Amino acid sequence: MISDKCFFLDNIERIKTICARAGSIQIEFQNKTLQIRSKTDNTPLTEVDLMSHEIIVQGLQELDTSIPIVSEEGFEEDVTFNNFWIVDPLDGTRNYINKGDNYCVNIGFISDNFPIFGAIYIPSKNEFFYGINGQGAHYVFNDKSQRLKTKNSVDRTVLTSSAINQKKLDVLNALISNLEIEKISSAIKFGYIAKGLGNFYPRFGPTYEWDTAAGQCILEESGGKVVDSNLSRLSYNKNKQYLNKEFFAFSGDTSYWEGIITHLLQTS
Repeated sequence: MISDKCFFLDNIERIKTICARAGSIQIEFQNKTLQIRSKTDNTPLTEVDLMSHEIIVQGLQELDTSIPIVSEEGFEEDVTFNNFWIVDPLDGTRNYINKGDNYCVNIGFISDNFPIFGAIYIPSKNEFFYGINGQGAHYVFNDKSQRLKTKNSVDRTVLTSSAINQKKLDVLNALISNLEIEKISSAIKFGYIAKGLGNFYPRFGPTYEWDTAAGQCILEESGGKVVDSNLSRLSYNKNKQYLNKEFFAFSGDTSYWEGIITHLLQTS
């Protein structure tokens, strides 16, 4: 059964290879002239997104052809599953187009509304994060693996998207002394919190479940949390469009961050 942890343990190297194949295409094409078009949600789409999608889907199907794959570049609305792969082949496309290095590959697995596996690969840095339910989270670089554990102490570094509202930043500055804001595109922020490079990632604009699933598993397995606006664990299969509303990822003192979240939600 694919939802068994042994499946992911046995195949983690193959999944890492799938990510690296997609990542190599992304690196190869980043400095070339890209064909860019806008999707219905006004986010950009390039041929590299589609090539990455094809590489990942083919790779995952080679692991088990019976498991559905929900990918940003190939999903159907109104079609849902209980157990499925959920993929963002190129998370941070806008950053990628702008020649940045804050883009990544996300591969997660959802079982009964929650992620039980997650992998994030950062092609520009050859960094690989993964988490397996009940088996912890790991960071792999230069073929060396380390177990990830979040910081218990409250850091002053908050990771945000580049489009965060200034009013929200003002609230954070008022509540957190000596605040340091680091704006990073894509799900990389989950991995960095899991690695201890920050404590908090608030997200207010809409995202999709493939933006969060892999990172949530990695962060939770390292000791952190990802919650919705009700301070409940962020869940999946919430709707037929795979849409998230607000969510908050953090590590350290839960009561401290829940207080910050409450204040943020009260600010329009």
